[in-house]
Amino acid sequence: MSPHSAYFLVAHGSRDPRSHQAFQQLGEFLRRALIQQSDQMPLLQIGTLEFGSIPLEQQLCTWGKQLIEQNIEQLTILPLFLHPGVHVQVDIPAVVATVHHHLDARLQMVVRSHLGSHPAMVDLLREGMPPDQVDHWILLAHGSRHPGGNTPIQHLANHLGADCAYWSVPPSLRQQVAAMATQRGVRVGIKPYFLFTGSIIDAISQEVHRLKCDFKHINLILSSPLQPNPGLINLIQDLISA
Repeated sequence: MSPHSAYFLVAHGSRDPRSHQAFQQLGEFLRRALIQQSDQMPLLQIGTLEFGSIPLEQQLCTWGKQLIEQNIEQLTILPLFLHPGVHVQVDIPAVVATVHHHLDARLQMVVRSHLGSHPAMVDLLREGMPPDQVDHWILLAHGSRHPGGNTPIQHLANHLGADCAYWSVPPSLRQQVAAMATQRGVRVGIKPYFLFTGSIIDAISQEVHRLKCDFKHINLILSSPLQPNPGLINLIQDLISA
């Protein structure tokens, strides 16, 4: 970690306090990891694209000015997004461009590749998808309407030996479960490719309950979403240090 650098994690944001708490916890875990790496107190902040108490643009502007006063040369921004969708491709770069226009050019703002782009993400997911407990896995992602936004998810599922389902676009979880329900007693695992527990995970849990009622002859097993843990912190450290 360079003393002339600062770091900013930007997530989507949620009204659910559980998601907010997990994001705060992730930031604290990363801060501790960076201290162990360099014995320095890291310059680290977190913020959200939506649902934050302060707009992302305002937060970046305020902190950017403080960093310039401290002679910090670079602000590294990491999008904590799993899909390369509209938020990653359009919204965050637009905010950063606007902020950069208002700040002194001495502060370089660098946006790293989004969290889901890390090649070791497949290994992190595989840890929570034991093959001996199910016959088929479904990787359930949010889904994107941005052209090409779902292609990396399909590649990820292929590496995991899983089928894809999406929460917001086809094919849906119900469609994929129905396709697997032709064999009685089959065990189907569902891995939510989401960050943190929140309202969407609650909705997924409710949908899985409905599917269990509709497909009583198969076994559906819902796994956990990605949570703040050492494996996730390692991926983030790699990306901000790239």
